[in-house]
Amino acid sequence: MAKVLILHGWTNRRIQGNWHRHLATELRKQGHIVFYPQFPNTDHPVLEEWQELLEAELSQLAEIEGQETVVVGHSLGCVNWIQAAATGKILTPVDRVLFVAPADPRLLGEIDGLRVSLDDSDVVAATVASAKSLTVLASEKDKWLPRGVQATYADPLGLEPVILEGAGHLSLDDGFGYWQGVIDWVNDSSADLKKR
Repeated sequence: MAKVLILHGWTNRRIQGNWHRHLATELRKQGHIVFYPQFPNTDHPVLEEWQELLEAELSQLAEIEGQETVVVGHSLGCVNWIQAAATGKILTPVDRVLFVAPADPRLLGEIDGLRVSLDDSDVVAATVASAKSLTVLASEKDKWLPRGVQATYADPLGLEPVILEGAGHLSLDDGFGYWQGVIDWVNDSSADLKKR
């Protein structure tokens, strides 16, 4: 069994039907330890608050010994992770991180204090060092990735992205609810993330 931390994005209220919520529910049924915190002020994120909660959740996960630690982030949740890595808040690398539809940091300028740039080699190094294994998945047409996932994330991080065609921003508004692939991936990193 794994310890799993799910990091939602902007405006997310962990609503029923969302793939994050399905993921949390299914993994709990399987016996995994799942943390799925509601980040505060989701309509107007305050970076310091989001960072504090992320640190607290990681600290609690670290108190549970013996299991693999898996982090699944979506959109701003991915950028929140990168910010924590870049500012030295992730003290011990987790086993696996999955970035799902990570938003382009250049579009998040209204979040005061956000200083994430994957043009910065120190940020890239810290992000890569934050996990023993890092996977990036996105759609080829995502309004939050206007430069595309390859240029925005995959190239800077030295990764081959997983492309889920026609999935938009992988939100409920894009018709993205239950997602078997991500449930399977938590159980087995070689599982097919594209499986719906």
